[in-house]
Amino acid sequence: MSITLAIIITTSFHSNPSSPTTSTQSIKHQLSLNATLVLKSHGFNVIATLLQISPHLFLSSQQCTIFAIQDRAFSDPLVPYSKLKELLLYHIAPTRYTFQQLLNRPQNSCLDTLRLKKAVVTRSSPRRRSVEINNVPITHPDLFLQGPVSIQGVLRPFFPVNQDWDTLQSPICNSSLRQHHQQKRVPKNKIEWPRIIHLLRSKGYAPFAMGLNSVIEGIIQDFKDLDSVTILAPPDLPFLPSASPLLQRIVKFHVLPRRLSFAELASLPEETLLRTLLDQKELQVTTSSSFSEILAINGVQIASPDIFSSNKFVIHGISEVFPMEEVELSSVFR
Repeated sequence: MSITLAIIITTSFHSNPSSPTTSTQSIKHQLSLNATLVLKSHGFNVIATLLQISPHLFLSSQQCTIFAIQDRAFSDPLVPYSKLKELLLYHIAPTRYTFQQLLNRPQNSCLDTLRLKKAVVTRSSPRRRSVEINNVPITHPDLFLQGPVSIQGVLRPFFPVNQDWDTLQSPICNSSLRQHHQQKRVPKNKIEWPRIIHLLRSKGYAPFAMGLNSVIEGIIQDFKDLDSVTILAPPDLPFLPSASPLLQRIVKFHVLPRRLSFAELASLPEETLLRTLLDQKELQVTTSSSFSEILAINGVQIASPDIFSSNKFVIHGISEVFPMEEVELSSVFR
């Protein structure tokens, strides 16, 4: 049964723009291997098999918390295979939470998930050491904690498996917490950063979306007068802590402080320099032709031009992360 589910999930996720880098792939492989052994040793065989066969499903963000569902939920004959993708992604948060951190969260506070619908902490009792999410108790706290990955075992799915995903309503978050979150996160400048992050996630660029979300406060603070941007989104990023200065530099190096459509970029002469949000670092048009659909910047091809465009921003998908010669990326993985 586990293998059948994994084949279905794996097939549905072959739409990623490109394969991850070798270093990132190696780290994900080791993390998934270690987590799989722990999950199997505690009886979470279905989730363990899915993680082993499809690590890119679970480890698509910079950091994550996987809420592992017990095997009995997958033996229900009412589980429709078409809903498995939504079911699993709804049980992955793009933030690493330990059980203690979940325990410290206020009741009715919301948790982001990879399906862009939130889950809610419905019960939190430090005295009893118990946490419930969507009224489902965490039965195996801190099942796995390694690097950017946390796994918490839960009794059953966060929503009925036979329920239509489109009818699932996002919970109402704690009003005071939501107000604080909005004051902290929502930018007052002209750029619709939450919308950009949402679009990146929905278009298959979740790793870069998570990276951008991690450093967005610094960008807003440093560029208060920014009124338009061009996002050059790679399909993958190396695993880095959310507060890492290196992550901030990488993300800023992929954002231009002006809106440039694909046609406008293609019309620029070769070797034109493009200013980025990274201080004193510029990109260069290395292949340009107004008569060709091929365009490269710093030797990296724009693989998916004009993914989304508005008056204030445009998103282009690029084939890989721009090389940054002055940064030893290998040091991140030591």
